[in-house]
Amino acid sequence: MTSSTSGVTSTSSSTAATTAATTSSSSTSTLSSILTTLGAGSGLDTTNLVNELVAASQDPIQQQLDTQSTTNSNRISALGTITSDLSALNTSLSSLVSGGSLLTQPSVSDTSVLTATAESGSRLSNLSGSIKVEQLAQAQSISTTAYDSSKTFDAGTLTFTNSYGSATVSIDAGSSLSDVAKAINKKQAGFTATVLTQSSGQQQLMITGMTGDAYGFSVSGSGGASDINYDKSANSGSMTVNVAAQDAKLSYNNVEVTRSSNTFDDLISGVSINLKSASSQPVTLGSTRQTSNVRQAVLNFVDAYNELYSDISTNTAIGTSSSSAGALANDAGVRTLKSSLNSMINQKLSSTGSYSTLGEIGVSINRDGTLTADTTQLDTALANDPDSVEALFNPTQSTSNSAVSITSSIGKVTPGTYKLSDVTYDESGNITGAKLNGKDMLVSGKSLIASSDSTAAGLVLKISGTSVTDSTISIDAGVGGAVNQLYTQMTSSGGALTASKNTYTKVASAITQKETDLTSKMSTYRTRLTTQFTAMNTAVSGYKSTLSFLKQQISLWTKDSSSS
Repeated sequence: MTSSTSGVTSTSSSTAATTAATTSSSSTSTLSSILTTLGAGSGLDTTNLVNELVAASQDPIQQQLDTQSTTNSNRISALGTITSDLSALNTSLSSLVSGGSLLTQPSVSDTSVLTATAESGSRLSNLSGSIKVEQLAQAQSISTTAYDSSKTFDAGTLTFTNSYGSATVSIDAGSSLSDVAKAINKKQAGFTATVLTQSSGQQQLMITGMTGDAYGFSVSGSGGASDINYDKSANSGSMTVNVAAQDAKLSYNNVEVTRSSNTFDDLISGVSINLKSASSQPVTLGSTRQTSNVRQAVLNFVDAYNELYSDISTNTAIGTSSSSAGALANDAGVRTLKSSLNSMINQKLSSTGSYSTLGEIGVSINRDGTLTADTTQLDTALANDPDSVEALFNPTQSTSNSAVSITSSIGKVTPGTYKLSDVTYDESGNITGAKLNGKDMLVSGKSLIASSDSTAAGLVLKISGTSVTDSTISIDAGVGGAVNQLYTQMTSSGGALTASKNTYTKVASAITQKETDLTSKMSTYRTRLTTQFTAMNTAVSGYKSTLSFLKQQISLWTKDSSSS
């Protein structure tokens, strides 16, 4: 009688059990083959048998390592895609901001007379004025009489003097005119020497200073260089004046202003003016708003952000019964990035103007975390307060007191609002102390420097006059600064994405090592099996020889018995 419960089949089994069953079946089949072959008393195909036994031991482990390697490679690839997306977002914004494409730009009516550029973070929507260039700044240039090319000088010195001090150059005995020029240039005292060769072959030494009247200079030679001299105050000496030193001079809205160079970067706040030529006619200065660039920048930002966020969402998806988990479903670094992106959209990006967040100009977050730009609201914002929309994208820095200016470069200071207080002066009007957020600042003339261990490290302020006692300092990152800061945080040596990358790199190395160890182990196993089967074949061969001998003897015995 057959029991109805004699065969029970499991409806679910683990992959490990299946692998073990396969391995057991393979081993049983191989053993059966060996026994059958031995039983038949024939030679063994040891190469095939060894290959099957090694494969039965190696394949399950190798399959696990292959699966682990594929999973880890997918993680590395996905992480690379996300990092690349973040880099692309950062690069595109940085290019727009640094290139000034989002800033209101100054305009001039005649660029052959002067050019004007906006400094990062400047607001120039109301820029208007008239500039008449009276004269350009010039550097003094003087030259010696002509010497024969074979001329050499005895030992001596050349002493240069201008409004800022003096410098002495030593001339070695036997120096040629070219050697004298090299000695002057090597001193790096603000004077440039050049040797001019005339058509006759004779040579002259030309010496040029820096631009500006204060950089006009005298030179006094002694010893072997005594015939190289010029007295600026008396306009006399052995040298000839080719170009006289003079300051640049212009009239801005009929107010005369001079500078030692042809660049005026402190005449109008946020504007750098470079003079090209003098003119009898004034040049009109105005501004050109980059509204279309700003609008497109907002839309491009939304597109780039959505691409990044979509890749993050796809690769961090949690697995369900109907879909697989993303390659980075449990990655802490990418989760940190995702959280930071969500926070940035609602982050205060500007402390001045009508708009301080992206949401206020029409950029909103969808349920899936991506962004949508309401172009109607964006256009309204651009029409109502374009400066504020610009400020959302451009890093800016400002003070509440016009007598306080920020001289440190934009981007060097952590965004935030800082309070300058307790500015004190001595009887001569020199600054003696100041605090920033309650922490002492370093004093250097009219400049105040934030302590290197404060949150405002890198901030440098310049004080005009002696009436300043306090001021509010606003450092705004803008979208460009915020994304750059996020990218730096995520990809720096201690960043979250870098940590994830390092983890997966270590996993890849560990898998490679396991594969190397497995190969070595299987090689040893193969050698052992080959040795065993070789010994077995030798034994079987001996048994077969003995059997053959016995058969022959039995045959002889049987034959002898029959014949007798």
